[in-house]
Amino acid sequence: MKVPPQRTGHRLISHDGGDMTHGNPTDKNPQTNKSSSPMIHAEKVLDHVLDHLFDSVIMASTDGLITSFNRAATLTFGYTRAEALGQNVTLLMPEPHCTHHDQHIRHFLDWGGIIPSSQNRELVGKRKNGEVFPITLVLTSVEQSPGDWIFIAIVRDLTQVDAALQNLRFTAYSDPLTGLPNRLLLMDRLSQAIRSLNRESPGIALLFVDLDHFKPINDNFGHHVGDLVLRETATRLQSCVRESDTIARLGGDEFIVLLMGVENPLSALGIGEKIRETLNDPFILESVSPLTLSASIGMTFCQTHAIDAENLIRQADFAMYRAKAQGRNTVVSYTTAQDLR
Repeated sequence: MKVPPQRTGHRLISHDGGDMTHGNPTDKNPQTNKSSSPMIHAEKVLDHVLDHLFDSVIMASTDGLITSFNRAATLTFGYTRAEALGQNVTLLMPEPHCTHHDQHIRHFLDWGGIIPSSQNRELVGKRKNGEVFPITLVLTSVEQSPGDWIFIAIVRDLTQVDAALQNLRFTAYSDPLTGLPNRLLLMDRLSQAIRSLNRESPGIALLFVDLDHFKPINDNFGHHVGDLVLRETATRLQSCVRESDTIARLGGDEFIVLLMGVENPLSALGIGEKIRETLNDPFILESVSPLTLSASIGMTFCQTHAIDAENLIRQADFAMYRAKAQGRNTVVSYTTAQDLR
């Protein structure tokens, strides 16, 4: 059985102990080595380049043994070069990729050394500590001699990229104070909910929740206490609805509750009353005496896609102001508010 060449650093070492520069064994004779000094210099330059690349560069033999492992690879996967060299590349793969690896190699050889695609592929890798993480992989190959291939994998760790994207999405669609969806995400979900309505389906409802006399809390106790009240309000609202519903903060002390699958307006008014009663419970906060609050709530019900999201919010907003006009701490529907005009 042919023993695959191994690497020390990034230089390939053949089974008889001779150096291999670009796949060709070099003579141990000093005179020959003098003539090959430019190639040795080129090898050192290659070593330097590989170890200063941002991406992991991993080379493996036809039978899958790791023959080169650059510095970025040691940082990404957690193995030293000594630990990685000579090991099968499946060391760096979680299941089911380990199982499929040999099949891919056989397919490669059956097709005469043709890699189906050298484009970026999004996969997952496995670190020494067992952590599975997202990567992109570009794979290519070099034939050293007939049937003897070196596979070169360029791997980029996407962990920080994924985290940054998630953070951007959260920032774009979430209220920074409460973590609730913001107006942008609410409008998207509300528009989708309206489009999904038909004659046979249940309706949707909007509850516009506005805290009564919130400004004096900021004025008397400071914005820190006001922020605590808003966070607690968000928590209480979440306790009153289902996971399929959406609670959003529009800004200030204004919240919107989107109720899905509502059979009739009375059901939505019942949820509104539950919210009102929940917000009447004293707010127990640090450094201040218990605070008693109330909320004015406007409700609108919809069973047709003949109205858009903006107008539906306006209806709920109009009903909320009617609730304030009636003395606050109450729930008013849009139809009732129209009758009171």
